Amino acid sequence: MNTKTNLSTNPWVAMGLPALTVLLGVQLLRALFPLLLYVLGDRMGWTAVGIGALALIVFTASFLAEFLRRFVGARVLLLVTVLGVGITRLALQLWPNAPLAYLILCIVGVICFVLFFPVYLAALRPRDRQEMVTFAYGLQVGFILVVLLNGLYNSYEFNWQSGWLNGLLAAVLVLLQVGSLAFVLNKLPPAAADQDAPFRQTLPWGMFGPFLFLQLLTFLNLAQLSAIGGWQLPQTMALALLAGVAGLAAMGFVAARGLHWVIVLLTGMVLLALAWFGETSPLVTAVTLIFGQMVLAAILMLVLLNVRKGERRTHTIRNVTIANGIGWVLFVIFIFLYYAGYTLPLFSNTILPPIAILLVVLAGLAASRAAAESHAPVVFRSGLVVVLVLLAAVVFKWVTWQTAVSTPAPGGPVRVLVYNLHNGINPWGQLDLEAIAQTIESENPDVVALQEVSRGWIINGSADMLQWLGQRLDMPYIWGATEGGNWGNAVFSRYPLITAEAHALPPDDLLLHRGFIFVEVDINESEPLRIINTHYHHLDDGSAIRVEQTEALLDFWNGRAHTLIMGDLNATPTTPEMQLLRDAGFTDAIDAAGIVPGFTYSSTDPNRRLDYIWYTSDSAAADVIINPSTAADHLGVAATVEINTP
Repeated sequence: MNTKTNLSTNPWVAMGLPALTVLLGVQLLRALFPLLLYVLGDRMGWTAVGIGALALIVFTASFLAEFLRRFVGARVLLLVTVLGVGITRLALQLWPNAPLAYLILCIVGVICFVLFFPVYLAALRPRDRQEMVTFAYGLQVGFILVVLLNGLYNSYEFNWQSGWLNGLLAAVLVLLQVGSLAFVLNKLPPAAADQDAPFRQTLPWGMFGPFLFLQLLTFLNLAQLSAIGGWQLPQTMALALLAGVAGLAAMGFVAARGLHWVIVLLTGMVLLALAWFGETSPLVTAVTLIFGQMVLAAILMLVLLNVRKGERRTHTIRNVTIANGIGWVLFVIFIFLYYAGYTLPLFSNTILPPIAILLVVLAGLAASRAAAESHAPVVFRSGLVVVLVLLAAVVFKWVTWQTAVSTPAPGGPVRVLVYNLHNGINPWGQLDLEAIAQTIESENPDVVALQEVSRGWIINGSADMLQWLGQRLDMPYIWGATEGGNWGNAVFSRYPLITAEAHALPPDDLLLHRGFIFVEVDINESEPLRIINTHYHHLDDGSAIRVEQTEALLDFWNGRAHTLIMGDLNATPTTPEMQLLRDAGFTDAIDAAGIVPGFTYSSTDPNRRLDYIWYTSDSAAADVIINPSTAADHLGVAATVEINTP
């Protein structure tokens, strides 16, 4: 083939286009879902059905690829989709603190992202086989870049953060993407992106939607992996990067030797069994991460090589457009059903990852029906440089990671703070962990009781709020998951903890389960300060459930001295569930301080009290403050607590 038209003459540059487009596209996806939920839902009052319908419309735009190609031409459409992803991502960085504008930009960028794949696939299909291999490698390198940057930023995507360095990084990434695009366009002939494949060859590409769902939910999700595996983020980052490189190796094996359908079936069934039956232990999580990434990457390579087979169909990209559209519709359906399971009585969302794995495996089987083929391996000798760069990044993360150490208490009063973080989202729909950290610091607390702490939920930005705040505040913490292992409560304490326990609250059939954390804090007094941090059921008509939860809490308390009950109790002071606490001898710190009306929700228009610091009669609270910060949708409540010595 003429080197003028061979993309593989410089494979790293050719890989740069899909790799950087995937990186920027994933960042857009991670911004889109929380913006849809919190800007349209919380801020503008849209229902879950309305939000889901809009999301479906956004992703069904992928079916427009063939129509747009006929209208503007293949090369122009490729140019528009790539630049659309890059420019909208850069605009997010340069236009801070404007969630509604963010949402519009994300929608435009995501539409360009979903259109990119059929256009570029059609451009590569009739050309040298190695170019399709390079494209597959590029996608996997993009996933590795997602892990790399997410890890370096402690899982808090930098598009949510201001600062000139973040803006410069975004600009550099987009410039590299544009440079790769210029290289690709120069190598493609004028008729590129105008070749289709038979539908039976393109249909397996519909697996990309379930495939990407699995990647965002688990394999690229450092926060969720840390929560489930019990690892600190540098360890998680190292394992995820190792898994990504192992995926590249699996791709290389498939490109060189093919993969028989029996191997696809067996490895797919093992992955399915791990997802369905595997216990959430560190070892199983690590095995699933590395093995799963290898299986998924191998199937992705198979599917892409399969797309290239079969007779050519010119002047259309209809079939690849349909397959791509099916994949993206499946993607948004999986995301919606997974998180709708926490608010709607549908079915257990734990069945969705195995279903997604099954669909990917079926696509791999369809793509591997032909006998295994042998080809010359595609080797990039400069790959060692990339591995060294990744290793250096992991070492840097380990060296700069701070493990907070508790300090002995000086004795005397203890400053405590209770705060519902609203999953890190402010009332305008922006993920702003820095504002939350500053709010906490403003009270200079010794012990912090937090609720709605999210660790990797896609609809909350996929950040690990627990570890990010631990690094930012330099405070040791205790985690108490109540739902899925990655959503729940946390206690941060500067002082040593004698006891730390996490317990579930009844009833067991709630869609969104509740629980509490019990800690004993060594405050250098005759007895420790005991704290129960909890978050009650939230529905307005759920008083009977909250009564049951209060009774369970009081049974656990069992009259222990010097105890605080702190949390978002989702009940006003005159309700039966709050009266139970008074009857048990607890005092409401806000009432005792004479703060009227004492409202803590919502932060932008306080109209009721939901957040409390209750203390036993052998303790006292002073300097009670309702912090006015609007970093979350609740207001924090702080108090200085002292235990009464006999």
